[in-house]
Order: sequence, then structure tokens, then C-alpha cells
Amino acid sequence: MMSFRMLAATVLMFATLASTAACDPKSALLKRPENPTVDAAVSQLWTDEIAERAQSGDWILSRSYYLMGDVIAVATRGEDFSHAAMYDAEHNTIIESVGSGVRELPLTTFLARNHHVAVVRPSSMTPAQRAISLSRARAQLGKPFDDAGMFGFDNPEAFYCSELVAWASQVDSRTDDPERVITPAGLMKYGEVIYWSGARTNEQTMNVAMHHQRPVEVSHVER
Repeated sequence: MMSFRMLAATVLMFATLASTAACDPKSALLKRPENPTVDAAVSQLWTDEIAERAQSGDWILSRSYYLMGDVIAVATRGEDFSHAAMYDAEHNTIIESVGSGVRELPLTTFLARNHHVAVVRPSSMTPAQRAISLSRARAQLGKPFDDAGMFGFDNPEAFYCSELVAWASQVDSRTDDPERVITPAGLMKYGEVIYWSGARTNEQTMNVAMHHQRPVEVSHVER
């Protein structure tokens, strides 16, 4: 299995190639529902289901529709995830670190770019402790993406996606074997899955979504 350092080199190679073609090249492995209305309805279904089940400070692991997501998911061990974020139940938003840095955005906007998601509740944390972890993550808004951290060379003033989630939740202080580099799938062992979306293109999921509440406007879905 490819090491995370090899993965990082591969990611940088893909990023260089992508810069000559498009800002965010799409996944070569995953497809969206062909009907944009169905696609938007699935995003709304997931938004409502997560709002009912998740709490502030929970983690959301996801598999994106981007080529970079293909690289990360294929090259790392564990479940098929390429990204990690933290949930804010009060505002129904997520906090994440992407190429442009740490940011906050609506949950539905986040979900619209993903093929499947899971909500993970970090182990051995009270609701109050999870609320503190969310505040820690929010305090990093605007911080840059940690490119060096993906190679195992930590920059305390920058974060890659799963690093932000693990740091804010103080995973290192709650485990006897902290990892120098933690992947989105690697976060799974530090929590319990409380929600699993299934694939966006699953026939049952699409049917349920179309009989659910009012879907989001199609124009708001990032395709």
C-alpha cells in the first residue's frame, strides 16, 4: 500500500497536471445522478438527516467528486474517504481545511460535492468537550492549508483537512499511539459512526430523496 508520503507526492503531481487543465478536475471513478433535480434532492435529504442526528463537534468524513479525492481514497488505507470536516449543529455548517485554507460553509453546500458521507462521533468526549473542539476549529478560520503536514512535517500555523479535525478534537492527547500524519479514513478508529449516507447514486436513496421534503434549488448544487 502506498505510504502517505508517496501519496502526497502523487497528489502534488496531479495538482500540477490539473493546473494546466482545470481548477478542480472531476473524479474519474465516480458519477453523479444524471437528473440534476434528483441530485439536489439527495443533498437535501442528507442535510436533513444529518441535522437530526449529528451534534456540534462531530466529524463528517466524505468521498468527493474530485480527481484529488480519487487519489487520496485509492492511495490511503481504510474506508473510501478523501476528506474530513467538523460539524456545527447550531448553524448547520461545517468547518474544513481545503487548498484555500480553513473555512466555514453551509452543510448542504458541502454535501453537494460528495458521493457519500459518514458522521463520526469522537470517542470519550462529552458534548461540552466536543463544543470546545468546535470552538478550537473555528478559531483557525483563515489559516492556510498545511502542504508540509501531508509529508509529516507539521506547520503549527496551518492545517490539512484531517489534521484540523484531529487537532481540534485533541486526538493526540486521547490516544497512546498518536499518528504523525492522519488520513480521513484514519480518523475512523477514534470515533463511532452514527450516520452513513450510502452512495448518492443508490436507487433507493434517490427514490427516498424525491419523496422527501422540498429539495434545494438545482442552481445551488456544485456539480
